[in-house]
Amino acid sequence: MNGLWLASYVALWIVVAILSVIVLGLVRQLGLIHLRLGPEQNLWTTREGLEIGSAAPGFRAMDVLHGEELTLQNLKGKPSVLVFLSPTCGPCVELMPHIRDFQKSKSGRVSLVLLSQASPQSSREFAITHQLNVPVISDADGEIFKTYQAPATPFAYRLDKEGVVRRRGVVNTFEALEALLDDASSSEPMIQLPNLEKERG
Repeated sequence: MNGLWLASYVALWIVVAILSVIVLGLVRQLGLIHLRLGPEQNLWTTREGLEIGSAAPGFRAMDVLHGEELTLQNLKGKPSVLVFLSPTCGPCVELMPHIRDFQKSKSGRVSLVLLSQASPQSSREFAITHQLNVPVISDADGEIFKTYQAPATPFAYRLDKEGVVRRRGVVNTFEALEALLDDASSSEPMIQLPNLEKERG
């Protein structure tokens, strides 16, 4: 009996040691993520996406909310924020109140466009449901998503007034949208999104 008790005691300490190693590993990984994110914890800047400093690809699409054609050329003249989303994406739904607040706070100074990976009808219904008043483009076939190399949703780009990519990253909050407008240094640390697939509407 004593031998069995001793064996179980040793086994318990082995389990504790293994769990301690796992916890320490997790803490280390969290620390690395924190360092890679740097001081900008709101916007998850990524290695995926269009190259910073490159000209954004042109597009021509219909704004399903206002019934007007929209092109990249229309957006030039002031900074633009393009947000890639899907109506079936949970974080995208949670982002909508922040989109409304961001649009109100930047009205007239920043062009905000949402690109929805869903049918025109679903994209329009999504915009109406969330009381949006910004251009909404339906990209049901994912062509613009592919051209802009959006790795996940919600994902956003900030273009300058000439249509050049200046920021990119995953946006989940109002603060992340605000961070898009800050100028990034060339040495800014970035994260890599592992095996993320775009949400499909």
